[in-house]
Amino acid sequence: MYKLRRYRSRPRKGSPMQHSLRDVMVLIARLVVGGTFLAHAYQKFVLYGIDKVIASFAGMGLPAPAAWFTAFVELLGGLALVLGVLLPVAGVLLAAVMVGALFTAHLGGGFFASDGGFEYVLVLAAASLALGFSCPRYTLQAMFKRRTATP
Repeated sequence: MYKLRRYRSRPRKGSPMQHSLRDVMVLIARLVVGGTFLAHAYQKFVLYGIDKVIASFAGMGLPAPAAWFTAFVELLGGLALVLGVLLPVAGVLLAAVMVGALFTAHLGGGFFASDGGFEYVLVLAAASLALGFSCPRYTLQAMFKRRTATP
């Protein structure tokens, strides 16, 4: 009969300095990608106005709720990446919106973004997923967990 063994998570390889550097790099990436999504949300809500965004989506055959959903996911997902809260949820939703943009607006333009292609939205989708599941140290969630764990 086989004995069930408890497996512990493996310790992180590398020096503490490597861990800190990795965590800082993930923080910088989260700020850049999250800030990019926040800028796109600002563009949709303020610069263009949601009515023009709805009209643009309608021109692609998409209903008004899709425009609202996209704008809110970019806003809330970008904020979640910047703050470091609900990262897996934010990563998946942002990636889903970008894949939707790939198929509805960019696929016909080929690969390169300079030609209206899907290069940019594909990179944003991959970055959102990677950051959403990166388990970084410098997040609001990690800060609150540390505070509640200390007696």
